Amino acid sequence: MNNAAPLGLPSVLGVISAMITPAILILGTGSLVASTLTRLSRVVDRARVLLDDNVAARASGEEPALRTYLRWLRLYRRRSFFAERALTMYYVAIFLFVMASLTIAIEDVTRVAIPWFSLALVLLGACVLCVGTAFLVIETNMAAGMLRAEIDHVLGRNWHTLQLDPDDAARASDGIG
Repeated sequence: MNNAAPLGLPSVLGVISAMITPAILILGTGSLVASTLTRLSRVVDRARVLLDDNVAARASGEEPALRTYLRWLRLYRRRSFFAERALTMYYVAIFLFVMASLTIAIEDVTRVAIPWFSLALVLLGACVLCVGTAFLVIETNMAAGMLRAEIDHVLGRNWHTLQLDPDDAARASDGIG
C-alpha cells in the first residue's frame, strides 16, 4: 500500500513557486550571456582587423606599427580570455540553477526531504555568477583602456595639448568632420 499523500493543488503551487527563483536567476544569467557574446564578437572582429593591419605592416616593413599591432593583439587575446571565462562561468551558473529547479521538483515528487541540496545548488550558482561577472569587469576595464590607447595612438601622444586650427575648431563645433 502506498503511504504517499497525493499531490494536491497547494503542493503543486508550492513547488512551482519554489522553482520560480532559479528560473529568474536563469533569465538574468541568460541576459549576461547575450551581452557577453556580443562583447566577445566585437573583440574577435577587432582582432581580425588588427591581424590584417599586422600583415600589411609586416609587408611594408613598418616596424613601429608592427610592434603596436602585436601589443594590441596580445591585449585582445587577454580580453577574449576574460570574456570566454565569463561565458563559461555564466553557462555553469545556468546549469546549476536548472539543476536546482529540477531538484526542487524531484524532492517534492519523491518526498525525499533534502532541501539543503537545491539551496546549495542555487548558492553555488550565485557564486559562479559572481566569478563570471568579475571576469567581465576585468574585460570591460581592459576594453576601456584599449580604446583610450587606440585613440591616443591615432591622434598622437599629446593630442589633448595641441591647439586646433581655427577652421578645425569651427568645423568641430558645427559637427562637421
